[in-house]
Amino acid sequence: EMEHLEMLFNSIHFPLLMSLTLPAQTFNVQRFTATDEQMLTNVGEKMGEMTQLTELSMSFSILTGRIPLKTPLKMLDVSNCSLNHADMAFLASTFHANHLEVLDLSGHNIPEFYPSTFFKLLSHCSSVLRSLSLKDCNIQDTHVRMLILGLSPCQKLQEFKFIGNPLSSQALKHFFTFLCELPMLKNVEFPVPRDCYPIGITCPIDDASVCRFDHQKYERIAEELNLILLQANREDVKISTPLFGSYDAAVQKTNNELGAYLIKSFKDLTSPLEKFTSSFKKMS
Repeated sequence: EMEHLEMLFNSIHFPLLMSLTLPAQTFNVQRFTATDEQMLTNVGEKMGEMTQLTELSMSFSILTGRIPLKTPLKMLDVSNCSLNHADMAFLASTFHANHLEVLDLSGHNIPEFYPSTFFKLLSHCSSVLRSLSLKDCNIQDTHVRMLILGLSPCQKLQEFKFIGNPLSSQALKHFFTFLCELPMLKNVEFPVPRDCYPIGITCPIDDASVCRFDHQKYERIAEELNLILLQANREDVKISTPLFGSYDAAVQKTNNELGAYLIKSFKDLTSPLEKFTSSFKKMS
């Protein structure tokens, strides 16, 4: 809750803090009172005093019209924060956008609510942007051409995540042809093509239906997308569709898969350790 954050910031100063991740729903401006407004102002001022802060994550807060940023950041996660046009315009100002290397705007209906402001934001951060997440942003086939225009200047982009957008396999193939042109791109998380799902499933797809797609058809399409990369000599680009958890290119697993793998590894390690301990006790 925001009042706890204010108490913390009032009690302890963090002049050297470089990265801050706030709990989900720390802010909810929809139920703000006059006291809350002053509290948010105070929190914003305290964060403004953190002159070394370059990374901020505050996903799943409701921040409509109230982004508490005073200093430019290199990494910003405002996914699912109910941002409005004024918020996007605020982020698109050169003061903030020129520094953004990692940006997560997932969970916002970008094409419908603020397409022009979003592209202004992209144009301002294009020279430094390394990672962009646009998951569940209602990007459809008709928006692909505009998305390509927006991403074209982002020549330093290394990672692009757009899971959960209702795109057809044909649109994805067109988009992947463009992605081959981004020289530093290494990791792409793409959605299950819309035509892999049964007729009648509407977007956004709920959790109960997200796995109800034609897996064989998906595999065929994924192979075709990989072929596009190979034909462009871009075998360095890794693609995946992690429906649950983000893909980690370093270990080639999603968060959930990695967790399961670590638990299994720990169990595999436990048995020999138990045997060693038992033998050691017998010796002593």
